[in-house]
Amino acid sequence: MLSVLRLPRPTDRWTRFLLAPALVFIATCIDRNYQTDLWHHLARGRAIVAEGRLVDTDRFTFTMAGKPFQDVNWLWQVAFYKLHQLGGLSLVQTTNSAVLAGMMTVLLVLAWRRSGSLAVASGVCVVAFFGLWQLLIIRPQTFSFLLFVVLYGVLEGATRRRWLLVVPPLVVALWTNCHGGFPVGLVLVGTYVLAQGIEAWLAQRGTPKPLRAALLERWPWAACLAGCVAATLLNPYGWRVYEYVALTSSTASARRIDEWLPPTPGLLIGKVWIASILVMLVLCAMPGRRPTVRELCVMGIFLPLTFGSVRMVAWWLLIVTPILAAQVAANLPWFKQSSDTNEQPSRGAAVLCGGILFVVLLSLPWLERANPVLLLPGRGQRQETDLQALADKIAAERPNARVFTRFAWGEYLGWSLDPRGKVFMDGRIEIIPDEVWNEYGAVTRGRPEWQAILDRYNVDFLVLDRTGYHHDLLPLVLDSQKWHVVEERGDAVLFSRNPEGSAGASRAPLRVAAKQQAE
Repeated sequence: MLSVLRLPRPTDRWTRFLLAPALVFIATCIDRNYQTDLWHHLARGRAIVAEGRLVDTDRFTFTMAGKPFQDVNWLWQVAFYKLHQLGGLSLVQTTNSAVLAGMMTVLLVLAWRRSGSLAVASGVCVVAFFGLWQLLIIRPQTFSFLLFVVLYGVLEGATRRRWLLVVPPLVVALWTNCHGGFPVGLVLVGTYVLAQGIEAWLAQRGTPKPLRAALLERWPWAACLAGCVAATLLNPYGWRVYEYVALTSSTASARRIDEWLPPTPGLLIGKVWIASILVMLVLCAMPGRRPTVRELCVMGIFLPLTFGSVRMVAWWLLIVTPILAAQVAANLPWFKQSSDTNEQPSRGAAVLCGGILFVVLLSLPWLERANPVLLLPGRGQRQETDLQALADKIAAERPNARVFTRFAWGEYLGWSLDPRGKVFMDGRIEIIPDEVWNEYGAVTRGRPEWQAILDRYNVDFLVLDRTGYHHDLLPLVLDSQKWHVVEERGDAVLFSRNPEGSAGASRAPLRVAAKQQAE
């Protein structure tokens, strides 16, 4: 008689384990907002695949055409363009969400091991998710998050099994070819090397063993750091990859790009950042568990970095989550559920797990028509659909068109129009000279020279945002005799340049819409 294979029956522990990764997957999979940082990466991936080589010059703008730059994201671009070829934006978004959910799963396991409580680890990871939420979009930084957490786990494991120190250089080598955030990995490894040195110094005090001997016992850690630094050179640009990192960070800060500004309480990530610091201070002051030397080192290195930019807060939240979980579990034992270690399967747990998995399934882009959340007004529409309609109109009216729009939209129009047209500027701010950046600002804000700049560059079309981004420019274009409305789609309005000597077309409907929105 054949035995029947019995599947394991869910317990409450299953629900706790699934909660945080499922939240990440669901939230990022049902996000239908414009994917700001995606399209120029896919466009470059398409060019690399088509030509079989790295494409190190600008292809998509007419203001910087042919300008050389370092494409350090090339591996991510190729991989995700291949995904786009196989399954379009739906497969790209699902894969990105799966990577982020994998990142949260690794973080959850680290917090669980550190605290000994899955309930506490799950709760702290959920809070960390809300802090990270606004940064979880489709872009190469997704891999940075995953590789950072993997590196964190490997270094923690290496404190017990030193052979794991061969892994960090491999992680860093992959990271260097996917995203420019790899230096933070070096900071993490360096922090562990520092902690090992402090621990060696503390261990030899009061013993006849000299400090030099104690430090030499920890030489594999120093060798690991040296190997990681060497691994960053395994990229198409060698040591010059650091020039890209320095240029991008300094340019973004100088031009006050949102993610590179200091965190504030007005942002959700700022609120979570402040709360994490205050809670950690309170827990450390309580007469319970004290942070270890390694934990003090990583917090002491990563916390000061957060005061400079929102982007650095992400690394702090990832690094502090396991430490917070350990502090909560040790200092607030009443918060640590006794059922963590001794649970029995239950029908309620099975229903909860089934419900979580059902919502995960329903959040897949292919099933968006069945998702009640996406059926709410304004939730299901992708802005790319509106921009694509305008791109098709531009390509049909004029070959090799020159388009001015907000630089976030320029990424999608650059992807869609290539090679039929080019944009004024896209999101690769590191290659944009100050002159072009200032001209972009002058047009966007409707300064007196806005029309002269458009004339100098022979701009054919304007794609303007009527929700507020172009609130200064839009009325000027409407009153100008040089432009007329071609089409309106969602938040975007397409204007075409009038032939010399002709008057503008009727603009009354758009005037009314713009006036009503302003009021």
